[in-house]
Amino acid sequence: MYLMTKNCLILGSQSSIGMQIRKIFKDNDFQVFGTSRKFHNSISKEEIFLDFFIDESLNKLCNQIPNIDSLIFCNGILVGKQLSDYEDEEINKVFESNILGPIKVLSRIQGKLNNKCSVVFIGSISGSAGSFDEVYAASKSAIYAFIKSLAKKSKNGVRFNCISPGLIEDSAMFSQFTDLEIKNHIKQTPTKQLNSSANIAKICFDICQEEWSQMNGQVINVNGGRYV
Repeated sequence: MYLMTKNCLILGSQSSIGMQIRKIFKDNDFQVFGTSRKFHNSISKEEIFLDFFIDESLNKLCNQIPNIDSLIFCNGILVGKQLSDYEDEEINKVFESNILGPIKVLSRIQGKLNNKCSVVFIGSISGSAGSFDEVYAASKSAIYAFIKSLAKKSKNGVRFNCISPGLIEDSAMFSQFTDLEIKNHIKQTPTKQLNSSANIAKICFDICQEEWSQMNGQVINVNGGRYV
């Protein structure tokens, strides 16, 4: 029996988490399309340059991709400043990258989401628990209201959920923390462990499967009990 290939689109596919998500979907016979600003000179149809600040780039994305079965948003930036140290341009960039860009993308490609498509955002414990970087935390918390609103209006079995991890030990964010900050994170985590990109990718793939078809509009906290 011929089985139709399923398609996955990953926003931020060159991040540490994005590369792990790309691998697990490809290993399970998905055709995977990824976006990144690093793909500016790419000649592969599966590697798509995307700049949230450029309308032409957003529109081109919609024209390039086929219908999608799984859509993963793992893009985002962390400046790592407190509010008083932020420049206005940096505030705009954080919100554009972490929430406004994804909103723009979804507004353009909703018609390309196949029946029972699973849309997954990678959020952050900061969106619930707060953070030293108030702007980052605010941009991540906005994702929660967004997916809950979309879930209430979803049609044809399309689902919107968010994975909200604690600190991920092999992420770009992890490299910005001092040894003392990392020790404090572990100390404040009841399981005494940090997340890994590979495990978050497995969770992401798993909740895209049919057995999770009734999970919609949920924030999945994966932080070892640091925030409950």
